Amino acid sequence: MATEAPIDLDKLVVFDLETTGLEADCKIVQIAMIRGERIYQTLVNPEMPIPAESTEIHRITDADVVDAPKFADIVDDVLTFMEDSVLSGFNIRKFDVPVLRREIAATGKKFPPLPILDLFELNQKMNPRTLAWFFEHYTGEPMDSEEAHDAVYDCACTRKGLLGMFKKHADLPTNLETLTMLAEPERLPVGASGWLAWTANQSEPTLTRGKYRGWALSEVSRKEPSYLEWLCNIDADSATKNTVHLFKTNKEAYLALLKEEHPLRLEPKYLDLLHAMEQKRSNRFEECIQLAESSKDASLMFLAAAWAVQEKRPEAEALAKAYLAEKDENVKVDRRHNFLKKRLGL
Repeated sequence: MATEAPIDLDKLVVFDLETTGLEADCKIVQIAMIRGERIYQTLVNPEMPIPAESTEIHRITDADVVDAPKFADIVDDVLTFMEDSVLSGFNIRKFDVPVLRREIAATGKKFPPLPILDLFELNQKMNPRTLAWFFEHYTGEPMDSEEAHDAVYDCACTRKGLLGMFKKHADLPTNLETLTMLAEPERLPVGASGWLAWTANQSEPTLTRGKYRGWALSEVSRKEPSYLEWLCNIDADSATKNTVHLFKTNKEAYLALLKEEHPLRLEPKYLDLLHAMEQKRSNRFEECIQLAESSKDASLMFLAAAWAVQEKRPEAEALAKAYLAEKDENVKVDRRHNFLKKRLGL
């Protein structure tokens, strides 16, 4: 096989991982590598339970890996197999390579400085998508070569191709603003699990996985509110869960809390306050207020004020004024200011 190929397959290592999830600290449960005629593959004991949603994808269960080696037991074999190679795979640069690098580092070993050939990236460069390809792919009809590049004809073909895209991809959002966000090339992740991301206009995070990929939380809430409950119970990172919790708690406060310049990365310390707000646990109110005031944390102070406004508590105006007066000077006057001032008539 290697002698017939146009490239040196003995130097190319194609690899793939199956993991406990998609979060930054996920663990490997299977690794496979092919080099020339040789194949290396093994299940790996991740030393943690495999989430059910991950098992649904790769069909590897806790029982399958209970007697499998730990990654530290196989790291030398993996490094030997990879030695002096070009590391390749499909869409590996953003996930598989970082996970493998972290797992190797956790054993005290160093990830070798190997060239990476990501075939997803290569495919993108080798298959430019023209309007003619787009139109034929989604309508099943070829463009008229004599009419092509007439502006009106090109516009009509573009629109017909878009309508054909909806027929092939029934999960595409029909809201034009959300569809625009889905098409944005620049995405900033919220948290590490890859469920939420900000697009270039950063007006609201959108889902980047699952059946509502590309939809904003507000749109998902209108379509299927129970999906947000599901998001709060999956094995996602705290920033993702906190963002969803805040959205469920108070949509106005959620929108007001979104920063203008950067994604809101809610920290774990906010989670208790968010849960108390969501459950309307008034007995926790004073404790949460004290936490916000003592920390002088702008986001905590805003959440406390928003909670007071939501519950129409007598402390609402004082808390809002305290937030407006004490907030970090580096944070611009933004939606948080406007939200509190509008609700309280300040």
